[in-house]
Amino acid sequence: MRLLRFLPPVLAAVVASPAGSSAAASDPLAAWFGSQTCPALDGLYSKREPPYVKTGMETLVLDVPTAVLLKQKVSMTVPWYVYDPKTNVALSHVGGDSGVVWTLRVVKGAPPTSLSKIDLGDAHTTSGLKIGASAELVVRTLGTPLVIHACGMERYEYSDDKDRDAEQNDLDFTIRNGRVIEIAHTSWG
Repeated sequence: MRLLRFLPPVLAAVVASPAGSSAAASDPLAAWFGSQTCPALDGLYSKREPPYVKTGMETLVLDVPTAVLLKQKVSMTVPWYVYDPKTNVALSHVGGDSGVVWTLRVVKGAPPTSLSKIDLGDAHTTSGLKIGASAELVVRTLGTPLVIHACGMERYEYSDDKDRDAEQNDLDFTIRNGRVIEIAHTSWG
């Protein structure tokens, strides 16, 4: 089970490779989705294991209507997106049966192409952390994270489950100016 911890960095390296970066840079939708975050943090995983969440288990909780889900193409390499114009938050999904990355992120303005619009205002983690939460609340709720710094932002990394025999999944928060602007949950298997 611990070996699966090393699969995300390998996949992240592929996504973050120069070829992957140039593909993302030439994709207007990917550029829009990443406009408020730091490319140096996208797909970045530390070589150290992040600490376990002190809540016991955490995941990203949100509702994507079935009618919207049925329109999306499942891919291990190409994300699909939905958008909430009321909150300027978008959701990205990439993966399938062997692994999924859900990323909830603040975006700048409307997408360059038409996307399904859904209400993401209630999206939160199991313990209630949402986009806009303070960095202090994240630490108070989940414990001290593994912190990665880039582009004047921070990535707070956690392992989402205290069960040391369970598959390790990541729950990450991107912090800008002391506030959560992104929540990403990676689950494998």
